[in-house]
Amino acid sequence: MGFVFQQFIDEVPIYACLNCQAHITRKASVISRTFQGRLGRAYLTESVVNEKLGKNEDRLLMTGLHTVRDLHCRCCNTLLGWKYIRAFDKAQRYKEGRYVLEQSQIYDVGYPSDPPTTIGMPTRQTLMETSPPSLDQVLSRFMRDVGIQTG
Repeated sequence: MGFVFQQFIDEVPIYACLNCQAHITRKASVISRTFQGRLGRAYLTESVVNEKLGKNEDRLLMTGLHTVRDLHCRCCNTLLGWKYIRAFDKAQRYKEGRYVLEQSQIYDVGYPSDPPTTIGMPTRQTLMETSPPSLDQVLSRFMRDVGIQTG
Protein backbone atom coordinates (compact mmCIF):
# COMPACT_ATOMS: atom_id res chain seq x y z
CA MET A 1 0.00 0.00 0.00
CA GLY A 2 2.80 2.46 0.76
CA PHE A 3 2.92 5.73 2.63
CA VAL A 4 0.13 8.31 2.56
CA PHE A 5 1.50 11.73 1.67
CA GLN A 6 -0.15 14.20 4.03
CA GLN A 7 -0.19 17.93 3.39
CA PHE A 8 -0.23 20.47 6.21
CA ILE A 9 -1.64 23.99 6.19
CA ASP A 10 0.79 26.51 7.71
CA GLU A 11 -1.78 28.96 9.00
CA VAL A 12 -4.63 28.93 11.45
CA PRO A 13 -7.55 28.81 11.75
CA ILE A 14 -8.24 25.69 9.67
CA TYR A 15 -10.67 22.79 9.48
CA ALA A 16 -9.40 19.25 9.98
CA CYS A 17 -10.82 15.73 9.60
CA LEU A 18 -12.72 14.78 12.74
CA ASN A 19 -11.58 11.16 12.49
CA CYS A 20 -7.80 11.51 11.96
CA GLN A 21 -7.08 15.26 12.43
CA ALA A 22 -5.62 15.64 8.91
CA HIS A 23 -5.73 19.24 7.69
CA ILE A 24 -8.54 19.80 5.16
CA THR A 25 -8.95 23.52 4.37
CA ARG A 26 -8.30 27.05 5.59
CA LYS A 27 -11.26 28.81 7.20
CA ALA A 28 -10.57 31.70 4.81
CA SER A 29 -11.36 29.34 1.87
CA VAL A 30 -14.99 28.95 2.96
CA ILE A 31 -17.30 30.69 0.51
CA SER A 32 -20.64 29.85 2.13
CA ARG A 33 -21.70 28.41 5.47
CA THR A 34 -25.35 27.91 4.49
CA PHE A 35 -25.13 24.69 2.46
CA GLN A 36 -27.04 21.51 3.22
CA GLY A 37 -25.15 18.23 3.04
CA ARG A 38 -26.29 14.62 3.34
CA LEU A 39 -25.60 14.66 7.10
CA GLY A 40 -26.83 18.17 7.90
CA ARG A 41 -25.21 21.59 7.59
CA ALA A 42 -22.21 21.98 5.30
CA TYR A 43 -19.72 24.51 3.94
CA LEU A 44 -18.91 25.41 0.35
CA THR A 45 -15.16 25.94 0.01
CA GLU A 46 -12.72 26.84 -2.75
CA SER A 47 -9.98 24.32 -2.05
CA VAL A 48 -9.03 21.35 0.10
CA VAL A 49 -5.90 19.33 0.83
CA ASN A 50 -5.53 15.65 1.76
CA GLU A 51 -8.45 14.75 -0.49
CA LYS A 52 -9.29 11.54 -2.31
CA LEU A 53 -12.05 11.81 -4.90
CA GLY A 54 -14.50 9.15 -5.97
CA LYS A 55 -15.88 8.58 -9.47
CA ASN A 56 -18.01 11.11 -11.36
CA GLU A 57 -21.67 10.66 -10.53
CA ASP A 58 -24.77 12.57 -11.64
CA ARG A 59 -26.71 13.42 -8.50
CA LEU A 60 -30.02 15.24 -8.08
CA LEU A 61 -29.41 17.72 -5.25
CA MET A 62 -31.67 20.39 -3.76
CA THR A 63 -30.52 22.90 -6.41
CA GLY A 64 -30.87 20.57 -9.39
CA LEU A 65 -28.82 18.00 -11.28
CA HIS A 66 -25.05 18.12 -10.77
CA THR A 67 -22.09 15.93 -11.65
CA VAL A 68 -20.19 15.40 -8.40
CA ARG A 69 -17.40 13.27 -6.97
CA ASP A 70 -17.46 12.08 -3.35
CA LEU A 71 -14.72 13.66 -1.25
CA HIS A 72 -12.86 11.40 1.18
CA CYS A 73 -10.01 12.14 3.58
CA ARG A 74 -6.85 10.81 1.95
CA CYS A 75 -5.45 9.71 5.33
CA CYS A 76 -8.39 7.77 6.83
CA ASN A 77 -10.90 7.50 3.95
CA THR A 78 -13.73 9.20 5.91
CA LEU A 79 -16.43 10.64 3.64
CA LEU A 80 -16.17 14.42 4.11
CA GLY A 81 -18.52 15.70 1.38
CA TRP A 82 -18.28 16.08 -2.39
CA LYS A 83 -16.75 18.12 -5.20
CA TYR A 84 -18.90 19.80 -7.83
CA ILE A 85 -17.67 18.85 -11.30
CA ARG A 86 -20.53 20.17 -13.43
CA ALA A 87 -23.78 22.06 -12.83
CA PHE A 88 -26.47 21.60 -15.46
CA ASP A 89 -28.27 24.81 -14.45
CA LYS A 90 -26.42 27.98 -15.53
CA ALA A 91 -27.31 29.72 -12.26
CA GLN A 92 -25.45 26.99 -10.34
CA ARG A 93 -22.22 27.07 -12.39
CA TYR A 94 -20.39 29.04 -9.67
CA LYS A 95 -20.17 25.74 -7.73
CA GLU A 96 -18.11 23.97 -10.37
CA GLY A 97 -14.68 22.97 -9.10
CA ARG A 98 -15.64 23.75 -5.50
CA TYR A 99 -16.13 21.46 -2.52
CA VAL A 100 -18.88 20.83 0.02
CA LEU A 101 -17.64 19.80 3.48
CA GLU A 102 -20.05 18.21 5.96
CA GLN A 103 -19.79 20.08 9.27
CA SER A 104 -20.25 16.85 11.22
CA GLN A 105 -17.09 15.37 9.65
CA ILE A 106 -14.65 18.23 10.32
CA TYR A 107 -13.57 20.29 13.30
CA ASP A 108 -12.23 23.77 13.84
CA VAL A 109 -8.53 24.10 14.65
CA GLY A 110 -8.29 27.62 16.02
CA TYR A 111 -5.40 29.68 17.17
CA PRO A 112 -2.82 27.91 19.36
CA SER A 113 -4.42 29.23 22.55
CA ASP A 114 -7.90 28.01 21.50
CA PRO A 115 -8.96 24.44 22.31
CA PRO A 116 -10.29 22.53 19.25
CA THR A 117 -14.07 22.33 19.02
CA THR A 118 -16.33 20.22 16.89
CA ILE A 119 -18.46 22.31 14.56
CA GLY A 120 -22.13 22.19 15.46
CA MET A 121 -21.53 19.67 18.25
CA PRO A 122 -21.48 20.37 21.99
CA THR A 123 -18.04 20.11 23.56
CA ARG A 124 -17.24 17.24 25.92
CA GLN A 125 -17.18 19.69 28.85
CA THR A 126 -20.66 20.98 27.95
CA LEU A 127 -21.98 17.43 27.74
CA MET A 128 -20.56 16.57 31.16
CA GLU A 129 -22.02 19.71 32.78
CA THR A 130 -25.50 19.10 31.36
CA SER A 131 -27.71 16.61 33.19
CA PRO A 132 -30.16 14.51 31.16
CA PRO A 133 -33.84 15.51 31.24
CA SER A 134 -36.14 13.73 33.66
CA LEU A 135 -38.79 11.29 32.44
CA ASP A 136 -41.51 13.87 33.23
CA GLN A 137 -39.71 16.47 31.08
CA VAL A 138 -39.37 14.01 28.19
CA LEU A 139 -43.03 12.98 28.36
CA SER A 140 -44.19 16.59 28.65
CA ARG A 141 -42.14 17.61 25.60
CA PHE A 142 -43.39 14.59 23.62
CA MET A 143 -47.02 15.30 24.43
CA ARG A 144 -46.57 18.98 23.50
CA ASP A 145 -44.89 18.05 20.20
CA VAL A 146 -47.63 15.64 19.14
CA GLY A 147 -50.41 18.01 20.26
CA ILE A 148 -51.80 16.15 23.27
CA GLN A 149 -53.43 18.49 25.79
CA THR A 150 -52.61 17.88 29.45
CA GLY A 151 -54.81 19.04 32.21
